[in-house]
Amino acid sequence: MYESCCSPYDIAHVLRARYGLPVDLESHRPTLVCGARVGAIDIPAQMAVPVLDALTTAATTEEISAPVIRNPRDTVWTFLIRPVGPITAAQQRHLAECGITVRARGRRVILPVTDSGFGWRWVGEPTPGRLRLPQRATILATIDRMGGADEDRRPPDHVRLRACGGGTPRR
Repeated sequence: MYESCCSPYDIAHVLRARYGLPVDLESHRPTLVCGARVGAIDIPAQMAVPVLDALTTAATTEEISAPVIRNPRDTVWTFLIRPVGPITAAQQRHLAECGITVRARGRRVILPVTDSGFGWRWVGEPTPGRLRLPQRATILATIDRMGGADEDRRPPDHVRLRACGGGTPRR
């Protein structure tokens, strides 16, 4: 996808034109700012695989893509979503105990800039054309169906601490 890109500006243009992503450049890196149109949920990689599989299956019937970005160490996957509807503090605490973070408005999501090598990568690319994202409630319901808070599915402590913002992990 990025073979014709020579600069961060070219990459941002490709992401805007091909996928309809509202891309900003921050320190010469293409990013998304979470807001009313696009949000993000960070899920530990081992929990994210079955969630993405379930969403991909549903997406083929609903014409909605499930764009997902993995971080450079492949420990956290970021699902791009439509942030429709409220999320309670109790829901956020429960998700944080599982190592899952719903990004607040104004937080940035770093976007992939290359197809090879190290760095952020697409696990699931958005569908070209008009931007169609799954709703936050769809992702959260899928996590619940997968048993997101089961003890055997909890991520390792080092992932949970980062995702929860530090502190002592709960057991």
